[in-house]
Amino acid sequence: MQAGKSLKKINAKFSMIQCSFMMSFSAIVGFSVVLLQSRNFKSSEIGIILAVECVASVISQTFLGSFADKHKKIPLKRILLVIMILSFIINMILMVIPSEFFITMFIFIMIGMTEYSATGLINSLAIQFVNIGIPVNFGLARGLGSLAYAAGGFIIGKVVTQSGPESILVIHAVFLIIMIISVFIFDKPDSETAVQESVNIEQPENNDSVWHMLAANKKLLYFLAAMILTFISHGMLANFLPQIVEHVGGNSGDYGTAMSLAALSEIPTMVCFSFFMKKTTSGKLVMLSFLFFFVKSVLFIFSNNIYFIFAFQMLQILGYGLFVPASVYYVNEIVDKNEKIRGQSLVTVASMGIGITIGNLLGGVILDSKGVPAMLIVSTVFSFLGFVIVFLSIGRKNKNNI
Repeated sequence: MQAGKSLKKINAKFSMIQCSFMMSFSAIVGFSVVLLQSRNFKSSEIGIILAVECVASVISQTFLGSFADKHKKIPLKRILLVIMILSFIINMILMVIPSEFFITMFIFIMIGMTEYSATGLINSLAIQFVNIGIPVNFGLARGLGSLAYAAGGFIIGKVVTQSGPESILVIHAVFLIIMIISVFIFDKPDSETAVQESVNIEQPENNDSVWHMLAANKKLLYFLAAMILTFISHGMLANFLPQIVEHVGGNSGDYGTAMSLAALSEIPTMVCFSFFMKKTTSGKLVMLSFLFFFVKSVLFIFSNNIYFIFAFQMLQILGYGLFVPASVYYVNEIVDKNEKIRGQSLVTVASMGIGITIGNLLGGVILDSKGVPAMLIVSTVFSFLGFVIVFLSIGRKNKNNI
């Protein structure tokens, strides 16, 4: 029976999945611009490639979430395995293809449809245990994942300096192999439990429609809208941080320090998240995280030297660091049993897909035309609107009304 399985082993295996995934993600996402620049792509071409990649990830995550919810007899880990094996094959192809724009864009579209899409499925791996009473420590695993992302970025940076940008793909392949092994050995809920869960689920009409799901669950709809607005702001502050650092008199070394401080500050909150959940609700923690997204964007406006940037980057401890685990648990609570995987996928679609993409495009336009101060003001407006919406929606008891 499931109860006989070691919780400690499940936590260790899930942490291994998170760490290997975040390290592979740091390679192909964190260093994608470096790789494309080394292949002589212009900045405008790189922007188009990455934007199309994000759009592809939005489509694929929506499809995969619906597919997993409809085909419950297919183990979730098997779906994730197929996706990561495809990603490994795509990585091998990227190693040998010529530096041609449309071919490269197609390959990056495929990367968006695989690795970006894995995030929601990985979250669901843990939630499927939580839903049957096995308290997997998602916060600890995700905190270790953030640490792995920071460590991976440091290692990759050193290797790229010595061996060149093409080494990014070799490192990415190694991390993918580790992740594939990690997913393969990961436990799955006992068949008896899974069957019982399926029996308890009442299948609503139009189960395969995301739009029907959102129309029937206004609380989820408004939460996703709030995430899009907030992550437009977050995308501006995160992806255009080099320009912000330069604006206050910093250099590339200061940028690296600012990035590290943000990543490291997330870890304590994620590790201690299980403790927070014993003291309050996931909804209140979500509201707190959105508040700190807003506070950070406001304080950035008034930053006039690099030390303020360093200090305000550490607000990630109750911003993004709290948002990641809190949003996973909150969405799990407000969606129906037969929509939980799709719900987790929609979180990634709204935040890392739609929100970040709009933030990248809008932030770049504002920077070129009006400069850093104007972008920071616009960023603050979006984060404020996101906070207001999430505050109003979570403040209501009925999930179908706002």
